[in-house]
Amino acid sequence: MAFLIIFIVSVSSYAQQTGCFKPIANNEIELETNIDFSDYNAFFLGEFHGVYGISEIKLALIKYLNQHYGITDLFMEMSYSAAFLYNAYLITGDTSLLINPTLIYYMKKPNEDFWEKLYEYNKGLQHKITIRGSDFERIEFLKVLKMLAPTGREKPSEIFSVLNYIDTISVPDLARVHTDNSYAQNSIYESIRDSMEQNRELYKAYYGANYKTVADIMFNENTYRKFDSRNKAMYHNIIKQINENGIQKFITFNGLNHGDMSYVGWNSLCHRLAKTPAFKNKLADIAMICKNCYDWQLQPELQNATYRAPATYRKDTTLINNIYDQYNNKNCKYTLIPTDGVNNSKVKKFSNFILLMKDQPEF
Repeated sequence: MAFLIIFIVSVSSYAQQTGCFKPIANNEIELETNIDFSDYNAFFLGEFHGVYGISEIKLALIKYLNQHYGITDLFMEMSYSAAFLYNAYLITGDTSLLINPTLIYYMKKPNEDFWEKLYEYNKGLQHKITIRGSDFERIEFLKVLKMLAPTGREKPSEIFSVLNYIDTISVPDLARVHTDNSYAQNSIYESIRDSMEQNRELYKAYYGANYKTVADIMFNENTYRKFDSRNKAMYHNIIKQINENGIQKFITFNGLNHGDMSYVGWNSLCHRLAKTPAFKNKLADIAMICKNCYDWQLQPELQNATYRAPATYRKDTTLINNIYDQYNNKNCKYTLIPTDGVNNSKVKKFSNFILLMKDQPEF
């Protein structure tokens, strides 16, 4: 009898370990949970980039982790230059920083709402949010180089042509010409990078106090031509910034394919972070399962898929359906559960937690 009571209590306690994203005022949601995250100092959200509900989930998670655990450093799957522009926006509220060219994660209305609401939230914080990039540079790097250029300083003759190009090129026009052509954008970036590598001291003297930011952008470990090594390069950039800035806790938002914590995903960004001594057994990996979700970034022929889920078990529709039937809380817009209670090794190995989403509309 005593064993039975202990067993029931144990199951009951586990059943209470859930999170509920509930609608609140101003078309926002908030996370209510009694999951104890205090043992974690790193949080990895493996997201679907084109599912509209992701933006409000990220905002709610940022607020929850900021309010309960003081986290202010947010790594995102974007470049150093995009992060620079987003940080400038969070200070000024100037949306012109985010367009011409339109930045990644600012391409749809839910993305715009996310940044506007994060700006409003950040205004009230004593310790401000910092956006940190880890991905390769896109065409907006030229916009940032323009912003960082000194006023009235003579351009050295040895690098005059490159600096003059940066100073006079129309970045919006260039972005329109090279829309969706990362190779063309990359060739421009690498040409300027080569010049900076060959003339570091001249560029350092020209940019002065802004050179550190310029160097982070122009000598980014992650480049488009290293696309197949992105996980390794993103890991390098995250650890570099952690060490340089003494970051103790952080959140990182990356595509779900980067979020495999298991040995199967040994090359993934999440696996690399989870094996880092500072974050070993202290990283909370949150994967997603989405049922009947529209994803604007998917090809039309893939839109009819019933489920979006981690690669290691996305084809097991019976398993995923059972997870929904057992764990999805209909009183929540989204449900967060620990994977410990799911009787499937692939699910447990991929992530610590699963966030369940349903029926995201096309809008």
